[in-house]
Amino acid sequence: MKDFIYQLALGIACTIIAIVLCTAFTFKGKDLHGSGIAIIVNKENPINDLTISEVKLYWLRKIKKRWPELNKNIKPADRKSKCPEQDTFYGKVLNMAASDVETYFIQKQYDSAEKPQDKFASDAAMIEFVASEPGAIGYVSKSAAATAEGIKVVLTVE
Repeated sequence: MKDFIYQLALGIACTIIAIVLCTAFTFKGKDLHGSGIAIIVNKENPINDLTISEVKLYWLRKIKKRWPELNKNIKPADRKSKCPEQDTFYGKVLNMAASDVETYFIQKQYDSAEKPQDKFASDAAMIEFVASEPGAIGYVSKSAAATAEGIKVVLTVE
């Protein structure tokens, strides 16, 4: 009987340890990849918050080419290559595939000689650009935006 109780207690303890470890690794995994993105603009931009629809219109320069009240050209910032932040931005904000975004900017350049989006290799490079360009709008991981200077977050997307 003692052996049975000992094995039962050992089994319960192992199960609890396994649950704790799985939970810890799951949480850590979400932290590493970020749980969302922050849409950022230069801190001098008077706009404090935007909806997903407004971000799409501004970033694609569909209605306006200049920020109201700031009188600066809108300068969309993008990532150079596929990453989780880009996937979230394209999928949940633009509702477009990467190839459609590229085609869109090529067509805008062809139709009206509009400069395509500026592209950056990292969150840090995008933050540096947005902080130095009053008309810039971009997206970075929420964790990168939380510690950045010279920018403000106008929308977060999970």
